[in-house]
Amino acid sequence: MGNQLVWQDRFNIGVEVIDKEHRKLFGILNKLFTNRTQDERGVWLCQEGIKYFKEHATKHFAEEEVYMASISYGGFDMHRRLHDNFRKKTLPELERELNQENYSEEAINHFLGVCAGWLIGHTLMEDRAITGKGVSKWENLLPEEEQAAMKQTIIRLMDDMFQLNSRLLSECYGGEKFGEGIYYRLIYESSQKERWEIILVFEEKLLVNTIGTMLGIQSEEVSVMVVNAARYTAQQFVNCISERFISLDLYELKEENLLSYEQFQRKVEGEKLQFSLLFDTGEGYFAFCAVAPHLMEEGTGKAVRGEVAIKPENAMTEVQKYLNRNQEIKKQAGQKQKILVVDDSELMRQAMKELLGKDYEVEGADSGLSAIRCLTLDRPDLILLDYEMPVCDGSQVLEMIRGEKEFADIPVIFLTGRVDRESVQKVLALKPAGYLLKTLQPAEIKKGIDDYFKKKGLDEKREAGDQAVPKQKILVVDDSELMRQAMKELLGKDYEVEGADSGLSAIRCITLKRPDLILLDYEMPVCDGSQVLEMIRGEKEFTDIPVIFLTGRVDRESVQKVLALKPAGYLLKTLKPADIKKEIDNYFKKKLG
Repeated sequence: MGNQLVWQDRFNIGVEVIDKEHRKLFGILNKLFTNRTQDERGVWLCQEGIKYFKEHATKHFAEEEVYMASISYGGFDMHRRLHDNFRKKTLPELERELNQENYSEEAINHFLGVCAGWLIGHTLMEDRAITGKGVSKWENLLPEEEQAAMKQTIIRLMDDMFQLNSRLLSECYGGEKFGEGIYYRLIYESSQKERWEIILVFEEKLLVNTIGTMLGIQSEEVSVMVVNAARYTAQQFVNCISERFISLDLYELKEENLLSYEQFQRKVEGEKLQFSLLFDTGEGYFAFCAVAPHLMEEGTGKAVRGEVAIKPENAMTEVQKYLNRNQEIKKQAGQKQKILVVDDSELMRQAMKELLGKDYEVEGADSGLSAIRCLTLDRPDLILLDYEMPVCDGSQVLEMIRGEKEFADIPVIFLTGRVDRESVQKVLALKPAGYLLKTLQPAEIKKGIDDYFKKKGLDEKREAGDQAVPKQKILVVDDSELMRQAMKELLGKDYEVEGADSGLSAIRCITLKRPDLILLDYEMPVCDGSQVLEMIRGEKEFTDIPVIFLTGRVDRESVQKVLALKPAGYLLKTLKPADIKKEIDNYFKKKLG
Protein backbone atom coordinates (compact mmCIF):
# COMPACT_ATOMS: atom_id res chain seq x y z
CA MET A 1 0.00 0.00 0.00
CA GLY A 2 2.14 2.94 -1.13
CA ASN A 3 -0.64 4.91 -2.76
CA GLN A 4 -2.10 8.37 -2.22
CA LEU A 5 -5.72 9.47 -2.40
CA VAL A 6 -6.13 12.17 -5.00
CA TRP A 7 -9.09 14.53 -4.83
CA GLN A 8 -11.07 14.75 -8.06
CA ASP A 9 -14.07 16.80 -9.17
CA ARG A 10 -16.08 13.58 -9.38
CA PHE A 11 -15.94 13.39 -5.57
CA ASN A 12 -17.86 16.66 -5.30
CA ILE A 13 -21.58 16.14 -4.76
CA GLY A 14 -22.36 19.85 -4.97
CA VAL A 15 -23.02 20.49 -1.27
CA GLU A 16 -20.21 22.67 0.08
CA VAL A 17 -20.38 21.60 3.73
CA ILE A 18 -20.11 17.94 2.67
CA ASP A 19 -17.49 18.44 -0.06
CA LYS A 20 -15.31 20.50 2.29
CA GLU A 21 -15.20 17.72 4.90
CA HIS A 22 -14.56 15.09 2.23
CA ARG A 23 -11.46 17.02 1.12
CA LYS A 24 -10.35 17.28 4.73
CA LEU A 25 -10.73 13.52 5.31
CA PHE A 26 -8.81 12.74 2.10
CA GLY A 27 -6.02 15.05 3.27
CA ILE A 28 -5.78 13.43 6.70
CA LEU A 29 -5.52 9.93 5.23
CA ASN A 30 -2.83 11.14 2.81
CA LYS A 31 -0.74 12.38 5.74
CA LEU A 32 -1.11 8.97 7.35
CA PHE A 33 -0.02 7.29 4.09
CA THR A 34 3.05 9.55 4.01
CA ASN A 35 4.05 9.12 7.66
CA ARG A 36 3.42 5.40 8.17
CA THR A 37 6.98 4.59 9.22
CA GLN A 38 7.92 2.21 12.02
CA ASP A 39 10.08 4.65 13.95
CA GLU A 40 8.81 6.46 17.03
CA ARG A 41 7.99 9.63 15.14
CA GLY A 42 5.96 7.68 12.55
CA VAL A 43 3.96 5.86 15.23
CA TRP A 44 3.29 9.10 17.11
CA LEU A 45 2.17 10.87 13.92
CA CYS A 46 -0.05 7.90 13.09
CA GLN A 47 -1.69 8.01 16.54
CA GLU A 48 -2.33 11.75 16.26
CA GLY A 49 -3.56 11.43 12.68
CA ILE A 50 -6.06 8.72 13.60
CA LYS A 51 -7.47 10.86 16.42
CA TYR A 52 -7.80 13.75 13.98
CA PHE A 53 -9.45 11.51 11.37
CA LYS A 54 -12.00 10.23 13.89
CA GLU A 55 -12.87 13.74 15.05
CA HIS A 56 -13.46 14.98 11.52
CA ALA A 57 -15.34 11.84 10.46
CA THR A 58 -17.73 12.29 13.41
CA LYS A 59 -18.18 15.98 12.62
CA HIS A 60 -18.76 15.21 8.94
CA PHE A 61 -21.34 12.49 9.63
CA ALA A 62 -23.33 14.83 11.88
CA GLU A 63 -23.33 17.66 9.32
CA GLU A 64 -24.25 15.29 6.50
CA GLU A 65 -27.15 13.83 8.48
CA VAL A 66 -28.49 17.33 9.23
CA TYR A 67 -28.38 18.09 5.51
CA MET A 68 -30.12 14.82 4.56
CA ALA A 69 -32.88 15.51 7.08
CA SER A 70 -33.31 19.06 5.76
CA ILE A 71 -34.04 17.79 2.22
CA SER A 72 -36.08 14.77 3.45
CA TYR A 73 -33.69 12.34 1.75
CA GLY A 74 -35.44 8.99 1.26
CA GLY A 75 -32.34 6.92 2.02
CA PHE A 76 -31.64 8.72 5.30
CA ASP A 77 -32.08 5.72 7.62
CA MET A 78 -29.83 3.44 5.56
CA HIS A 79 -27.22 6.19 5.19
CA ARG A 80 -27.15 6.88 8.92
CA ARG A 81 -26.82 3.14 9.49
CA LEU A 82 -23.69 3.16 7.31
CA HIS A 83 -22.28 6.09 9.31
CA ASP A 84 -23.00 4.36 12.62
CA ASN A 85 -21.45 1.13 11.41
CA PHE A 86 -18.21 2.85 10.39
CA ARG A 87 -18.03 5.19 13.40
CA LYS A 88 -19.13 2.77 16.14
CA LYS A 89 -17.82 -0.55 14.83
CA THR A 90 -15.19 -0.26 12.12
CA LEU A 91 -13.05 2.56 13.51
CA PRO A 92 -12.98 1.32 17.15
CA GLU A 93 -12.03 -2.22 16.07
CA LEU A 94 -9.31 -0.97 13.73
CA GLU A 95 -7.95 1.22 16.52
CA ARG A 96 -8.07 -1.71 18.91
CA GLU A 97 -6.01 -3.77 16.46
CA LEU A 98 -3.47 -0.95 16.14
CA ASN A 99 -3.03 -0.80 19.90
CA GLN A 100 -2.82 -4.58 20.29
CA GLU A 101 -0.25 -4.84 17.51
CA ASN A 102 1.68 -1.80 18.78
CA TYR A 103 1.10 0.04 15.52
CA SER A 104 2.82 -2.62 13.42
CA GLU A 105 3.17 -2.08 9.68
CA GLU A 106 0.50 -4.69 8.99
CA ALA A 107 -1.99 -3.10 11.42
CA ILE A 108 -1.38 0.38 9.94
CA ASN A 109 -1.89 -1.00 6.43
CA HIS A 110 -5.14 -2.65 7.57
CA PHE A 111 -6.35 0.67 8.95
CA LEU A 112 -5.42 2.65 5.85
CA GLY A 113 -6.74 0.04 3.41
CA VAL A 114 -10.15 -0.21 5.05
CA CYS A 115 -10.56 3.53 5.71
CA ALA A 116 -9.36 4.66 2.28
CA GLY A 117 -11.51 2.09 0.49
CA TRP A 118 -14.54 2.95 2.61
CA LEU A 119 -14.11 6.69 2.07
CA ILE A 120 -13.78 6.38 -1.72
CA GLY A 121 -16.68 3.93 -2.06
CA HIS A 122 -18.95 5.84 0.31
CA THR A 123 -18.25 9.17 -1.40
CA LEU A 124 -18.75 7.90 -4.95
CA MET A 125 -21.85 5.80 -4.24
CA GLU A 126 -23.74 6.75 -1.09
CA ASP A 127 -22.99 10.47 -0.91
CA ARG A 128 -23.61 11.02 -4.61
CA ALA A 129 -26.97 9.28 -4.15
CA ILE A 130 -28.03 12.08 -1.76
CA THR A 131 -28.21 14.56 -4.64
CA GLY A 132 -29.53 12.06 -7.18
CA LYS A 133 -26.18 11.64 -8.97
CA GLY A 134 -25.91 7.97 -8.07
CA VAL A 135 -27.73 4.98 -6.59
CA SER A 136 -27.09 3.53 -3.13
CA LYS A 137 -25.14 0.30 -3.20
CA TRP A 138 -26.63 -0.96 0.04
CA GLU A 139 -30.36 -0.61 -0.53
CA ASN A 140 -30.76 -4.41 -0.59
CA LEU A 141 -28.99 -5.13 2.70
CA LEU A 142 -31.15 -7.29 4.90
CA PRO A 143 -32.62 -5.70 8.07
CA GLU A 144 -30.33 -4.92 11.01
CA GLU A 145 -31.74 -7.74 13.12
CA GLU A 146 -30.84 -10.27 10.42
CA GLN A 147 -27.39 -8.73 9.99
CA ALA A 148 -26.89 -9.00 13.77
CA ALA A 149 -28.04 -12.62 13.74
CA MET A 150 -25.67 -13.45 10.88
CA LYS A 151 -22.83 -11.72 12.75
CA GLN A 152 -23.46 -13.80 15.88
CA THR A 153 -23.73 -17.00 13.84
CA ILE A 154 -20.36 -16.39 12.14
CA ILE A 155 -18.67 -15.41 15.42
CA ARG A 156 -20.01 -18.58 17.07
CA LEU A 157 -18.90 -20.79 14.16
CA MET A 158 -15.41 -19.22 14.17
CA ASP A 159 -15.16 -20.05 17.85
CA ASP A 160 -16.58 -23.58 17.47
CA MET A 161 -14.45 -24.54 14.46
CA PHE A 162 -11.19 -22.66 15.09
CA GLN A 163 -11.35 -21.31 18.68
CA LEU A 164 -11.08 -17.76 17.31
CA ASN A 165 -12.48 -14.76 19.16
CA SER A 166 -13.77 -12.75 16.18
CA ARG A 167 -14.96 -9.13 16.17
CA LEU A 168 -17.13 -7.45 13.55
CA LEU A 169 -15.33 -4.61 11.76
CA SER A 170 -18.06 -3.72 9.26
CA GLU A 171 -21.51 -4.90 8.21
CA CYS A 172 -21.14 -2.93 4.95
CA TYR A 173 -17.81 -4.26 3.66
CA GLY A 174 -17.24 -2.73 0.23
CA GLY A 175 -14.42 -4.95 -1.00
CA GLU A 176 -11.51 -2.87 0.34
CA LYS A 177 -8.18 -4.70 0.16
CA PHE A 178 -6.87 -5.40 3.66
CA GLY A 179 -3.95 -7.71 2.89
CA GLU A 180 -3.00 -10.70 0.74
CA GLY A 181 -6.18 -12.71 0.39
CA ILE A 182 -7.80 -15.86 -0.96
CA TYR A 183 -11.19 -15.12 -2.57
CA TYR A 184 -13.43 -18.20 -2.69
CA ARG A 185 -16.79 -18.05 -4.47
CA LEU A 186 -19.63 -20.59 -4.11
CA ILE A 187 -22.72 -20.61 -6.37
CA TYR A 188 -25.83 -22.47 -5.23
CA GLU A 189 -28.88 -22.96 -7.43
CA SER A 190 -32.39 -24.34 -6.80
CA SER A 191 -34.53 -26.38 -9.16
CA GLN A 192 -36.38 -23.12 -9.93
CA LYS A 193 -33.04 -21.57 -11.03
CA GLU A 194 -32.91 -19.30 -7.97
CA ARG A 195 -29.30 -18.51 -7.04
CA TRP A 196 -27.25 -17.63 -4.00
CA GLU A 197 -23.70 -16.52 -4.56
CA ILE A 198 -21.42 -16.50 -1.53
CA ILE A 199 -17.86 -15.18 -1.47
CA LEU A 200 -15.62 -15.93 1.49
CA VAL A 201 -12.46 -13.86 1.80
CA PHE A 202 -9.59 -15.20 3.89
CA GLU A 203 -6.47 -13.23 4.67
CA GLU A 204 -3.67 -15.65 3.81
CA LYS A 205 -2.20 -15.63 7.31
CA LEU A 206 -5.62 -16.66 8.70
CA LEU A 207 -5.52 -19.87 6.66
CA VAL A 208 -1.91 -20.52 7.65
CA ASN A 209 -2.68 -19.98 11.35
CA THR A 210 -5.82 -22.15 11.37
CA ILE A 211 -6.02 -24.78 8.61
CA GLY A 212 -2.24 -24.89 8.22
CA THR A 213 -1.71 -25.41 11.95
CA MET A 214 -4.33 -28.17 12.07
CA LEU A 215 -2.56 -29.95 9.21
CA GLY A 216 0.78 -29.58 10.99
CA ILE A 217 2.23 -27.47 8.17
CA GLN A 218 5.09 -25.25 9.35
CA SER A 219 5.40 -23.00 6.29
CA GLU A 220 4.10 -19.42 6.43
CA GLU A 221 3.06 -19.69 2.77
CA VAL A 222 -0.40 -20.91 1.72
CA SER A 223 -0.07 -24.31 0.01
CA VAL A 224 -2.34 -26.32 -2.31
CA MET A 225 -3.16 -28.62 0.60
CA VAL A 226 -4.17 -25.70 2.80
CA VAL A 227 -6.41 -24.17 0.12
CA ASN A 228 -8.10 -27.47 -0.68
CA ALA A 229 -8.69 -28.13 3.01
CA ALA A 230 -10.03 -24.58 3.34
CA ARG A 231 -12.45 -25.14 0.43
CA TYR A 232 -14.14 -28.10 2.08
CA THR A 233 -14.07 -26.45 5.50
CA ALA A 234 -15.66 -23.35 3.96
CA GLN A 235 -18.42 -25.44 2.40
CA GLN A 236 -19.21 -26.93 5.82
CA PHE A 237 -19.09 -23.42 7.27
CA VAL A 238 -21.65 -22.18 4.72
CA ASN A 239 -23.83 -25.24 5.31
CA CYS A 240 -23.97 -24.41 9.03
CA ILE A 241 -24.97 -20.82 8.21
CA SER A 242 -27.61 -21.98 5.74
CA GLU A 243 -29.51 -23.90 8.43
CA ARG A 244 -30.77 -20.57 9.73
CA PHE A 245 -30.63 -18.11 6.86
CA ILE A 246 -30.62 -19.52 3.36
CA SER A 247 -32.17 -23.03 3.45
CA LEU A 248 -29.45 -24.37 1.20
CA ASP A 249 -30.94 -27.85 1.53
CA LEU A 250 -33.20 -26.63 -1.30
CA TYR A 251 -30.15 -25.65 -3.35
CA GLU A 252 -27.34 -27.54 -5.06
CA LEU A 253 -23.73 -26.37 -5.22
CA LYS A 254 -23.37 -25.68 -8.93
CA GLU A 255 -19.97 -24.04 -9.14
CA GLU A 256 -16.98 -22.89 -7.09
CA ASN A 257 -14.19 -20.53 -8.13
CA LEU A 258 -11.03 -18.97 -6.79
CA LEU A 259 -11.08 -15.29 -7.76
CA SER A 260 -8.33 -12.74 -8.11
CA TYR A 261 -8.74 -9.55 -6.09
CA GLU A 262 -9.69 -7.67 -9.27
CA GLN A 263 -12.42 -10.22 -10.09
CA PHE A 264 -13.72 -10.07 -6.54
CA GLN A 265 -13.75 -6.26 -6.59
CA ARG A 266 -15.70 -6.18 -9.88
CA LYS A 267 -18.21 -8.62 -8.41
CA VAL A 268 -18.75 -6.61 -5.23
CA GLU A 269 -18.97 -3.32 -7.14
CA GLY A 270 -21.42 -4.77 -9.66
CA GLU A 271 -23.90 -6.36 -7.24
CA LYS A 272 -26.22 -5.17 -4.49
CA LEU A 273 -25.39 -7.44 -1.59
CA GLN A 274 -27.67 -8.87 1.06
CA PHE A 275 -24.79 -9.55 3.46
CA SER A 276 -21.27 -8.09 3.40
CA LEU A 277 -19.53 -8.55 6.76
CA LEU A 278 -15.86 -8.02 7.63
CA PHE A 279 -14.31 -9.58 10.77
CA ASP A 280 -11.01 -9.44 12.59
CA THR A 281 -10.44 -12.94 13.96
CA GLY A 282 -7.24 -12.11 15.83
CA GLU A 283 -5.34 -14.36 13.42
CA GLY A 284 -6.26 -12.47 10.25
CA TYR A 285 -9.18 -10.83 8.48
CA PHE A 286 -12.25 -12.70 7.17
CA ALA A 287 -15.19 -11.46 5.06
CA PHE A 288 -18.55 -13.02 4.26
CA CYS A 289 -20.40 -11.63 1.22
CA ALA A 290 -23.69 -12.96 -0.12
CA VAL A 291 -25.94 -11.95 -2.99
CA ALA A 292 -29.22 -13.50 -4.16
CA PRO A 293 -29.91 -12.16 -7.67
CA HIS A 294 -33.36 -13.77 -7.70
CA LEU A 295 -34.45 -11.55 -4.79
CA MET A 296 -33.82 -8.40 -6.86
CA GLU A 297 -35.82 -6.98 -9.71
CA GLU A 298 -32.73 -6.96 -11.96
CA GLY A 299 -32.74 -10.74 -11.91
CA THR A 300 -29.69 -12.69 -12.94
CA GLY A 301 -26.68 -10.94 -11.43
CA LYS A 302 -23.37 -10.47 -13.22
CA ALA A 303 -20.78 -13.05 -14.12
CA VAL A 304 -17.16 -12.64 -13.15
CA ARG A 305 -14.96 -12.49 -16.23
CA GLY A 306 -12.16 -15.00 -16.38
CA GLU A 307 -13.15 -17.30 -13.51
CA VAL A 308 -12.49 -21.04 -13.80
CA ALA A 309 -14.92 -23.54 -12.29
CA ILE A 310 -13.17 -25.90 -9.85
CA LYS A 311 -14.12 -29.55 -10.32
CA PRO A 312 -12.76 -32.78 -8.79
CA GLU A 313 -10.75 -33.54 -11.93
CA ASN A 314 -8.99 -30.14 -12.07
CA ALA A 315 -8.96 -29.02 -8.42
CA MET A 316 -5.28 -29.69 -7.70
CA THR A 317 -4.15 -28.09 -10.97
CA GLU A 318 -6.36 -24.99 -10.71
CA VAL A 319 -5.51 -24.34 -7.05
CA GLN A 320 -1.79 -24.60 -7.84
CA LYS A 321 -2.21 -22.23 -10.80
CA TYR A 322 -4.10 -19.79 -8.57
CA LEU A 323 -1.40 -19.82 -5.89
CA ASN A 324 1.33 -19.48 -8.50
CA ARG A 325 -0.39 -16.40 -9.95
CA ASN A 326 -0.80 -14.89 -6.49
CA GLN A 327 2.83 -15.60 -5.62
CA GLU A 328 4.02 -14.07 -8.88
CA ILE A 329 1.88 -10.97 -8.31
CA LYS A 330 3.30 -10.53 -4.80
CA LYS A 331 6.85 -11.17 -5.97
CA GLN A 332 6.65 -8.69 -8.80
CA ALA A 333 4.47 -6.03 -7.19
CA GLY A 334 7.41 -4.14 -5.71
CA GLN A 335 9.77 -4.76 -8.65
CA LYS A 336 7.92 -3.93 -11.84
CA GLN A 337 7.14 -0.51 -13.25
CA LYS A 338 3.37 0.09 -13.44
CA ILE A 339 1.73 0.91 -16.77
CA LEU A 340 -1.89 1.98 -17.21
CA VAL A 341 -3.32 1.27 -20.68
CA VAL A 342 -6.25 3.59 -21.46
CA ASP A 343 -8.16 2.31 -24.48
CA ASP A 344 -11.87 1.66 -25.09
CA SER A 345 -10.97 -1.53 -26.99
CA GLU A 346 -10.84 -4.52 -24.65
CA LEU A 347 -8.92 -6.39 -27.36
CA MET A 348 -6.22 -3.69 -27.36
CA ARG A 349 -5.98 -3.60 -23.56
CA GLN A 350 -5.59 -7.38 -23.47
CA ALA A 351 -2.99 -7.29 -26.26
CA MET A 352 -0.93 -4.77 -24.29
CA LYS A 353 -1.17 -6.90 -21.15
CA GLU A 354 0.12 -9.92 -23.07
CA LEU A 355 2.87 -7.89 -24.77
CA LEU A 356 4.08 -6.03 -21.66
CA GLY A 357 2.90 -8.17 -18.74
CA LYS A 358 6.10 -10.17 -18.38
CA ASP A 359 8.24 -7.11 -17.64
CA TYR A 360 5.69 -4.59 -16.32
CA GLU A 361 2.66 -4.48 -14.05
CA VAL A 362 -0.11 -3.63 -16.52
CA GLU A 363 -3.61 -2.37 -15.70
CA GLY A 364 -6.35 -1.30 -18.09
CA ALA A 365 -8.97 1.45 -18.20
CA ASP A 366 -11.69 1.70 -20.84
CA SER A 367 -12.42 5.43 -20.59
CA GLY A 368 -11.10 8.74 -19.33
CA LEU A 369 -13.13 8.53 -16.14
CA SER A 370 -12.01 4.96 -15.51
CA ALA A 371 -8.42 6.15 -16.01
CA ILE A 372 -8.83 8.90 -13.40
CA ARG A 373 -10.19 6.32 -10.95
CA CYS A 374 -7.18 4.06 -11.56
CA LEU A 375 -4.79 6.99 -11.08
CA THR A 376 -6.49 7.79 -7.78
CA LEU A 377 -6.21 4.28 -6.37
CA ASP A 378 -2.92 3.07 -7.84
CA ARG A 379 -0.59 5.65 -9.38
CA PRO A 380 1.19 4.26 -12.48
CA ASP A 381 4.71 5.00 -13.68
CA LEU A 382 3.51 5.45 -17.28
CA ILE A 383 0.20 5.87 -19.10
CA LEU A 384 -0.37 4.48 -22.60
CA LEU A 385 -3.24 6.55 -23.96
CA ASP A 386 -5.45 5.97 -26.98
CA TYR A 387 -6.63 9.01 -28.96
CA GLU A 388 -10.04 7.90 -30.25
CA MET A 389 -12.36 7.13 -27.34
CA PRO A 390 -16.04 7.89 -26.65
CA VAL A 391 -17.13 10.83 -24.43
CA CYS A 392 -13.58 12.16 -23.88
CA ASP A 393 -10.92 11.62 -26.54
CA GLY A 394 -7.25 11.15 -25.71
CA SER A 395 -6.33 14.83 -25.86
CA GLN A 396 -9.13 15.67 -23.39
CA VAL A 397 -8.03 12.88 -21.04
CA LEU A 398 -4.45 14.19 -21.18
CA GLU A 399 -5.71 17.70 -20.45
CA MET A 400 -7.59 16.37 -17.39
CA ILE A 401 -4.45 14.62 -16.17
CA ARG A 402 -2.26 17.69 -16.73
CA GLY A 403 -4.87 19.84 -14.98
CA GLU A 404 -4.46 17.94 -11.69
CA LYS A 405 -1.39 18.88 -9.67
CA GLU A 406 -1.01 15.35 -8.26
CA PHE A 407 -1.07 13.75 -11.75
CA ALA A 408 0.75 16.39 -13.76
CA ASP A 409 4.13 14.65 -13.60
CA ILE A 410 2.89 11.20 -14.66
CA PRO A 411 4.38 10.53 -18.11
CA VAL A 412 1.92 9.80 -20.94
CA ILE A 413 2.73 8.11 -24.25
CA PHE A 414 0.07 8.18 -26.95
CA LEU A 415 -0.55 4.75 -28.50
CA THR A 416 -2.86 5.46 -31.39
CA GLY A 417 -3.71 4.91 -35.02
CA ARG A 418 -4.16 8.63 -35.67
CA VAL A 419 -1.43 10.12 -37.84
CA ASP A 420 -3.20 13.19 -39.28
CA ARG A 421 -1.35 16.45 -38.78
CA GLU A 422 -4.11 18.16 -36.76
CA SER A 423 -4.35 15.33 -34.17
CA VAL A 424 -0.58 15.04 -33.80
CA GLN A 425 -0.13 18.78 -33.30
CA LYS A 426 -2.99 18.91 -30.80
CA VAL A 427 -1.51 16.27 -28.48
CA LEU A 428 2.13 17.30 -28.91
CA ALA A 429 1.16 20.73 -27.56
CA LEU A 430 0.31 18.93 -24.28
CA LYS A 431 3.89 17.56 -24.16
CA PRO A 432 3.37 13.79 -23.93
CA ALA A 433 6.41 11.63 -23.24
CA GLY A 434 6.00 9.96 -26.64
CA TYR A 435 3.78 9.07 -29.56
CA LEU A 436 3.61 5.43 -30.77
CA LEU A 437 1.51 4.09 -33.64
CA LYS A 438 -0.67 1.01 -33.23
CA THR A 439 0.40 0.01 -36.73
CA LEU A 440 3.93 -0.70 -35.45
CA GLN A 441 4.98 -4.29 -34.89
CA PRO A 442 4.40 -5.41 -31.26
CA ALA A 443 8.16 -5.81 -30.78
CA GLU A 444 8.69 -2.18 -31.85
CA ILE A 445 6.03 -0.94 -29.41
CA LYS A 446 7.65 -2.95 -26.63
CA LYS A 447 11.09 -1.58 -27.54
CA GLY A 448 9.79 1.99 -27.47
CA ILE A 449 8.44 1.49 -23.94
CA ASP A 450 11.58 -0.33 -22.74
CA ASP A 451 13.75 2.48 -24.15
CA TYR A 452 11.62 5.08 -22.36
CA PHE A 453 12.16 3.41 -18.95
CA LYS A 454 15.88 2.88 -19.59
CA LYS A 455 16.32 6.58 -20.37
CA LYS A 456 14.19 7.54 -17.37
CA GLY A 457 16.34 5.35 -15.10
CA LEU A 458 19.57 6.91 -16.35
CA ASP A 459 18.18 10.42 -15.90
CA GLU A 460 17.15 9.63 -12.30
CA LYS A 461 20.60 8.24 -11.49
CA ARG A 462 22.25 11.37 -12.86
CA GLU A 463 19.92 13.60 -10.83
CA ALA A 464 20.47 11.56 -7.67
CA GLY A 465 24.27 11.72 -7.79
CA ASP A 466 25.68 11.47 -4.26
CA GLN A 467 22.17 11.64 -2.81
CA ALA A 468 21.54 8.02 -3.85
CA VAL A 469 23.02 6.96 -0.49
CA PRO A 470 21.14 8.48 2.47
CA LYS A 471 23.22 10.72 4.73
CA GLN A 472 23.98 9.89 8.35
CA LYS A 473 22.07 12.15 10.76
CA ILE A 474 23.95 14.18 13.39
CA LEU A 475 22.32 16.17 16.20
CA VAL A 476 24.44 19.06 17.56
CA VAL A 477 23.38 19.95 21.12
CA ASP A 478 24.87 23.30 22.12
CA ASP A 479 23.35 26.47 23.64
CA SER A 480 25.54 28.56 21.33
CA GLU A 481 23.75 29.30 18.04
CA LEU A 482 27.11 30.27 16.57
CA MET A 483 28.53 26.83 17.39
CA ARG A 484 25.50 25.01 16.01
CA GLN A 485 25.73 26.98 12.76
CA ALA A 486 29.48 26.36 12.52
CA MET A 487 28.91 22.60 12.82
CA LYS A 488 26.20 22.70 10.12
CA GLU A 489 28.59 24.48 7.75
CA LEU A 490 31.45 22.12 8.61
CA LEU A 491 29.47 18.85 8.37
CA GLY A 492 26.42 19.68 6.21
CA LYS A 493 27.90 18.57 2.90
CA ASP A 494 28.39 14.97 4.03
CA TYR A 495 25.85 14.63 6.85
CA GLU A 496 22.28 15.63 7.68
CA VAL A 497 22.81 18.04 10.59
CA GLU A 498 20.16 19.23 13.05
CA GLY A 499 20.62 21.51 16.08
CA ALA A 500 19.21 21.67 19.62
CA ASP A 501 19.89 24.47 22.13
CA SER A 502 19.12 22.60 25.36
CA GLY A 503 18.70 19.16 26.87
CA LEU A 504 14.90 19.25 26.54
CA SER A 505 15.14 20.42 22.95
CA ALA A 506 17.56 17.54 22.31
CA ILE A 507 15.12 14.96 23.70
CA ARG A 508 12.39 16.37 21.47
CA CYS A 509 14.64 16.19 18.38
CA ILE A 510 15.69 12.63 19.20
CA THR A 511 12.04 11.61 19.58
CA LEU A 512 10.95 13.09 16.26
CA LYS A 513 14.02 12.28 14.18
CA ARG A 514 16.37 9.74 15.71
CA PRO A 515 19.98 10.72 14.88
CA ASP A 516 22.90 8.39 14.13
CA LEU A 517 25.23 10.48 16.33
CA ILE A 518 24.89 13.23 18.96
CA LEU A 519 27.57 15.93 19.37
CA LEU A 520 27.02 17.19 22.91
CA ASP A 521 28.33 20.33 24.61
CA TYR A 522 29.22 20.11 28.31
CA GLU A 523 28.47 23.63 29.54
CA MET A 524 24.78 24.45 29.04
CA PRO A 525 22.15 26.22 31.21
CA VAL A 526 19.58 24.24 33.30
CA CYS A 527 21.04 20.81 32.44
CA ASP A 528 24.72 20.43 31.66
CA GLY A 529 26.10 17.88 29.20
CA SER A 530 26.58 15.10 31.74
CA GLN A 531 22.94 15.45 32.88
CA VAL A 532 21.69 15.39 29.29
CA LEU A 533 23.71 12.24 28.63
CA GLU A 534 22.28 10.66 31.78
CA MET A 535 18.75 11.47 30.54
CA ILE A 536 19.50 9.88 27.18
CA ARG A 537 20.98 6.78 28.79
CA GLY A 538 17.95 6.56 31.08
CA GLU A 539 15.56 6.09 28.15
CA LYS A 540 15.52 2.51 26.84
CA GLU A 541 14.81 3.66 23.26
CA PHE A 542 17.78 6.06 23.24
CA THR A 543 20.50 4.09 25.07
CA ASP A 544 22.19 2.86 21.90
CA ILE A 545 22.51 6.30 20.25
CA PRO A 546 26.22 7.18 20.26
CA VAL A 547 27.23 10.48 21.91
CA ILE A 548 30.49 12.35 21.37
CA PHE A 549 31.28 15.27 23.67
CA LEU A 550 32.36 18.40 21.81
CA THR A 551 33.49 20.77 24.54
CA GLY A 552 36.05 23.25 25.77
CA ARG A 553 36.26 21.59 29.22
CA VAL A 554 39.54 19.78 29.84
CA ASP A 555 39.67 19.72 33.66
CA ARG A 556 40.17 16.29 35.20
CA GLU A 557 36.88 16.28 37.18
CA SER A 558 34.71 17.08 34.15
CA VAL A 559 36.48 14.56 31.94
CA GLN A 560 36.17 11.75 34.51
CA LYS A 561 32.47 12.55 35.10
CA VAL A 562 31.48 12.19 31.46
CA LEU A 563 33.81 9.27 30.68
CA ALA A 564 32.05 7.33 33.42
CA LEU A 565 28.90 7.56 31.23
CA LYS A 566 30.83 5.90 28.40
CA PRO A 567 30.41 8.38 25.52
CA ALA A 568 31.57 7.35 22.05
CA GLY A 569 34.21 10.07 22.14
CA TYR A 570 35.46 13.36 23.58
CA LEU A 571 36.50 16.17 21.20
CA LEU A 572 37.79 19.60 22.10
CA LYS A 573 36.32 22.73 20.52
CA THR A 574 39.88 24.10 20.39
CA LEU A 575 40.73 21.58 17.65
CA LYS A 576 40.89 22.84 14.09
CA PRO A 577 37.60 22.39 12.18
CA ALA A 578 39.32 20.01 9.74
CA ASP A 579 40.46 17.84 12.68
CA ILE A 580 36.96 17.73 14.17
CA LYS A 581 35.55 16.73 10.75
CA LYS A 582 38.23 14.07 10.35
CA GLU A 583 37.45 12.52 13.75
CA ILE A 584 33.73 12.35 12.95
CA ASP A 585 34.42 10.86 9.51
CA ASN A 586 36.70 8.27 11.12
CA TYR A 587 34.00 7.43 13.65
CA PHE A 588 31.45 6.63 10.91
CA LYS A 589 34.00 4.75 8.79
CA LYS A 590 34.82 2.56 11.78
CA LYS A 591 31.13 2.10 12.63
CA LEU A 592 30.09 1.23 9.09
CA GLY A 593 33.23 -0.65 8.15
